Amino acid sequence: MSTNPVDTPDERERVEGLWFEDGNLILQAENSLFRIYSGFLAARSSVFRDMLAFPPPEEGNTIMDGCYIVPVYDSAKDMTYFLKAIIDSAFFEPPPSATELPIVEGVLRLSLKYDVQYLRKRALQHLHTTFPLTLRDWKVRDQNRTIPSIENTPFAALRIASEFDLIWLLPSILYCISSHPLEKTLDGAKWEDETINLGWADKRMCLVGRSKLLLAQSRNAMAMTKTADLDVEGCTGSSHTCASTRARCADILIGWGVAGFLDYFEDNTEVYSTTFCLMCRNVFKDQCASASQSMWHDLPGMFDLPTWEDLEKLKMRAFE
Repeated sequence: MSTNPVDTPDERERVEGLWFEDGNLILQAENSLFRIYSGFLAARSSVFRDMLAFPPPEEGNTIMDGCYIVPVYDSAKDMTYFLKAIIDSAFFEPPPSATELPIVEGVLRLSLKYDVQYLRKRALQHLHTTFPLTLRDWKVRDQNRTIPSIENTPFAALRIASEFDLIWLLPSILYCISSHPLEKTLDGAKWEDETINLGWADKRMCLVGRSKLLLAQSRNAMAMTKTADLDVEGCTGSSHTCASTRARCADILIGWGVAGFLDYFEDNTEVYSTTFCLMCRNVFKDQCASASQSMWHDLPGMFDLPTWEDLEKLKMRAFE
């Protein structure tokens, strides 16, 4: 049987920016067509290099404009991100350059499938800037993250971590999920044009860990309450005003039904900035810092995950 030359793409669409008139290979993902350069792709992907080492058999393969159309069983969206990352060096740069989570997801998925190691590591680097493994990095996360803070990002990130077995990302992701209303974990979270519904294993992990996390947060609030009326050595303000501020800080924390203690001191300066004296402010800062460090240390265990030390080893292995 002869090849089947075609002059029109039927219902298939040529992807703008990934259709080169002098390209010698056409990939088809769903109804999208990508005309690219086989040698360029083979140089970066060992899988494509092996796939393209021999020309496809003539029988049963479609030709368009003298190029074979090679079907790939990936989403057009993922393939678009993946090929752009390979062909356009400015499209998916490593941190500190910014990117988007759907791009990271698509590039990670296909860089694993087609063995493009530098893109796989780059995708992991972006995830790491947003979901770190140390409290120090968490504290500067908003400055260093390369994935923007879009509503329900941690739910999409959990799905990525689960799909690719990125256990080392989970404590930060799950803490973020615990900072969202419980209904999102139970009923689903909207993300782009879909609703993310967690599987039972992930849902259980979120619920059990969240209860432990909020219990620890409540204990910290109670500790604030117990020390609210205690005199602080070196206090230069009104003892009543400083004590009332400590009590107010505790009351606010007690009223929270979501996680947030790790950033409590930084995110609530309006509560105490004008009512604490300098000494009481510093004592309160140290109290929050010590409690945050303790919570961070215990965070993996709250979700029945390995220790931070073991998670760090898993992270290092992922970057090999």
